[in-house]
Amino acid sequence: MANERPSQVYAQVVFDQAMASWLDPLKAVAAALAKSGLTQQLDDAGLAFPKKQELLRPLLPANATGEVQNFIFLLASKNEIHLLPEVIHAVEAYAQRSASVVMTQVTSAVPLTDSEKRTMETQLRKQFGADAAFEYAVDPAILGGIVVRAGDKVIDGSVAGKLAALKEKLK
Repeated sequence: MANERPSQVYAQVVFDQAMASWLDPLKAVAAALAKSGLTQQLDDAGLAFPKKQELLRPLLPANATGEVQNFIFLLASKNEIHLLPEVIHAVEAYAQRSASVVMTQVTSAVPLTDSEKRTMETQLRKQFGADAAFEYAVDPAILGGIVVRAGDKVIDGSVAGKLAALKEKLK
């Protein structure tokens, strides 16, 4: 994390906390359901929803937010509480995939057209992987060309960068 911009570090902390605020309680409910043997009963369409809520409330951990509780109740209301372990697994898979995404920042002297962005993204995905995500910025100070930052790699194709390199060579 030492090479990351502070905003990326903060974003990762927020993401990790958000994941924990959902996953920890969901896992606790899934474990409690497995132990209690209530899954089949909660999936019974003949059981009234208020009764399902009554059965679930003792299984909800104290740190479960209102959103998490509502999600658990939603699964129960649709007779799909049995899906909870699969949902947890899928959320963990999404989180793992997002961790492998390479954030690629493209800076140009003038705004790029949609066509230019598509072409750029196609080329950069070949170089940095299909999981690259793109962020665009305009900085007239680079005079022309583009600067690409992907992870810890920088490709400086800007006029300002080329002038700086030329100045170094002439020293």
